[in-house]
Amino acid sequence: MNFPMKAILLLNSALCCVVHANDVLDALEGKKKSSEIQVAAAPAGPGRDASGALTYPETTYPPSRLDAVWSKAVVYENEANPWVQRMAITAFFDQQAAFGNAEVDGVGVVPEKSVDLDGTRSRRTRLGARIRAFRNTDIEANYEFSGSDDQRGIERLKVRTEFMPDAAVTFGKFRPDFGTEYSIEPENYLYPDRSMLTNMIAPDQTLGIRVDFKRKDWDFGLGWFSGDANPYFPGIEGEGSLLFNMKRTLVEGSGSSLSRVVWHFDYLHNFDGARSGTTPRFSVAGRRSANGNQLVATNPLFHDLVSTGIVLDRGRFSFMGDFMIAKGEGAAYGLTLAPTYWAIPGRLNIIGRYHYAVSDDAGGLISTMGTSSDPAFDSSPFFIGDEYTSFYLGANYHLYRDQLILMGGLERAVLGDGQGADFNTEAWIWHAGARMSF
Repeated sequence: MNFPMKAILLLNSALCCVVHANDVLDALEGKKKSSEIQVAAAPAGPGRDASGALTYPETTYPPSRLDAVWSKAVVYENEANPWVQRMAITAFFDQQAAFGNAEVDGVGVVPEKSVDLDGTRSRRTRLGARIRAFRNTDIEANYEFSGSDDQRGIERLKVRTEFMPDAAVTFGKFRPDFGTEYSIEPENYLYPDRSMLTNMIAPDQTLGIRVDFKRKDWDFGLGWFSGDANPYFPGIEGEGSLLFNMKRTLVEGSGSSLSRVVWHFDYLHNFDGARSGTTPRFSVAGRRSANGNQLVATNPLFHDLVSTGIVLDRGRFSFMGDFMIAKGEGAAYGLTLAPTYWAIPGRLNIIGRYHYAVSDDAGGLISTMGTSSDPAFDSSPFFIGDEYTSFYLGANYHLYRDQLILMGGLERAVLGDGQGADFNTEAWIWHAGARMSF
């Protein structure tokens, strides 16, 4: 297909206009090494925690003129105060643009067609606050202004209290931590959107309570979540869902060379079945798909969700791998492999992602494409099929730490409909976006 010229111009402008041209040219010509134009200091040498175990150092940054701007988010800080130690304003803005077309195969007398995916959307616009109180309690609240009517409202309102040195309880409205991608806060996620299967099966934020416990390099969590998906104040409805989390973090290495591997296992059981409003987070029942105008008779129904995978960090390189299973009235399986590499540490991050999902059921996979692959955010248009493959390659330019980022990349998505009416769909999509958070 022919890509829109405006997409190419927008992507090139977004990535090129912000890079320090002289430094990059010097690096390309061999006059400088990329390490000589770092803006983020290299991680410090290996440290150890109270038990003597190795800790993986996080990247530190030199002073910036923008530090004064971001520091204003903290409106109060006093460790000596026994009641409130810290108060901060939080915000997150995510603007995304996509340019491309989804080409749908024709079947019989139905001709092939092209679905326009061009669009620009505010994916998230959040404002909230964080409070540290009593030296053991964190209070967090966010209000969401973007998305569908079901997404706009109180995104979270939760309290986490450490009742023991290695144990805490969290209650209120918040998002269940299921899978690697869904557990990452959106402002810290490196891609335009989560992978298709994650968005399809992940449970909605709702009223819940969770107890977590840490034992050496192991973390455990057990939580119950309501089946009500009210955008403001969910109630306690039905039997809800039970979520179990298990994670192990290993840090290994010698000298200043360290690696960190985080393995996780998550299991969620939905007791409510078709009565649940949170699993899945969207409803397309009674609507028709964009590929073939196929009617979706019933919404996907999942009783059991499983996710297991690893996250690896070593120097400039990171890797995320996750395998997911969703079973209920039908089943879906998926795999995500996502490597990243700092071409210029602290500034330019090259990112890639491969995602594959399959279902034995006709129309068992539901996906949107373009500015959102999340049908809970925007399900118009949506596509159905039984086998999905996508490749994404892009770059993120960090203007200020991880809190002001320009994004750009190219995605190839293929949705097979072999179990259905053979309305197979293929798309090339240019992505560009900007994120700001504090």
